[in-house]
Amino acid sequence: MYNIVNIFKKDGISNPPWDYYFLKNLNEKEYPKYLAKLFYLNTGEKLPLKWNFKNRAWIIDKKGCKTFNQKLQWIKLYGVTPLMRDLTDKVKVRDYVKEKIGEEYLKPVLQIIPNKSHETMGCHCEQVNDNLGLAWQSKGKSNDKIDCHDTQNEVVSRLRFPKFQFRENWVLAEYNDGESSDVTTYFDKIDFDKLPNAFVLKANHGCKWQYIIKDKEQFLKNKRLFEIVKKNTTGWLEQDYSFWEGFELNYHDIKPKILIEPLLREEINTHSKQIQVYFSNNLPKLVIKIHNEKEITIWDENLKITTDPFGFEEEIINIEADELIKQTFVLSKQLVKDLNTIILRIDWMIYKDKPYFEEFTFTPYSGFKNFKNKKGIL
Repeated sequence: MYNIVNIFKKDGISNPPWDYYFLKNLNEKEYPKYLAKLFYLNTGEKLPLKWNFKNRAWIIDKKGCKTFNQKLQWIKLYGVTPLMRDLTDKVKVRDYVKEKIGEEYLKPVLQIIPNKSHETMGCHCEQVNDNLGLAWQSKGKSNDKIDCHDTQNEVVSRLRFPKFQFRENWVLAEYNDGESSDVTTYFDKIDFDKLPNAFVLKANHGCKWQYIIKDKEQFLKNKRLFEIVKKNTTGWLEQDYSFWEGFELNYHDIKPKILIEPLLREEINTHSKQIQVYFSNNLPKLVIKIHNEKEITIWDENLKITTDPFGFEEEIINIEADELIKQTFVLSKQLVKDLNTIILRIDWMIYKDKPYFEEFTFTPYSGFKNFKNKKGIL
């Protein structure tokens, strides 16, 4: 493995900031070099590179990838298949899940834009049909606050670039190439009259590109907040997420859509409990239940309490696996049965003691999380 610092000095690669379009417009031969730099800046780990004399470019040395994060970097550039890309698409993946385990484990869909009619879709969820039990509806005055998947910070008129790009925050919609696109009209096709009071609006082709609307009436009255959400949602639709989080090419060329789901929370101001099932070479390795932002429980492939293989920051709560954990574990194994993946995490959300499929995560944390234990589940 070559010295990463010398590689970048030799090739004259500038230091950050690198904005979205700089990374998007790179020649594919340049991806390994820049990914190695991003990887080092985020984790302090060196990515094993070797010189390919035939193509006259650096490539990631698969044999040299020993840590969990290093293997994810190789997968990002060389391990993506058409099926992985379809299963990354939050709309297309629904057909796969329905076929493997049944529609009852899918979160209901209210609207998908574009679809053939742009009309509200049929739904078998009782809570959606009568708007009861979805979540506690917020009362009182609107305060310009809205959830963004993993944060409760106040929404402002600028959204962040990922930290590795070392760039001042920009409104996403300002970053476009000037080409006309139908996606600019998608937000206007949302039929808010047919939506319940609480719902989740997300893009199908990215991660954490979503807004949680807790009170539709107040949201629609707040013109400033409405325009921010519209502008930023349109900005997401104009972006290719694979160049946001370090060349996660399973997101590349997914046709952008707006997906709207009911907000499935028993209490509107609490986060949903989650279950994550990790696989390595299609074999189950780990089950994690996220109780809240500070507490998790970890089981091994036999659903026995185990030590933390990564070194998470959360407090570990040791409890025996209940029937819900066992059910989710079995469902996860059914979903992965026909896949051929090196590393995979299947994410579930728990609502009223029932698991709902969230997503396949083929490159957890984009391989940029600085774990205490570098081997992880390997």
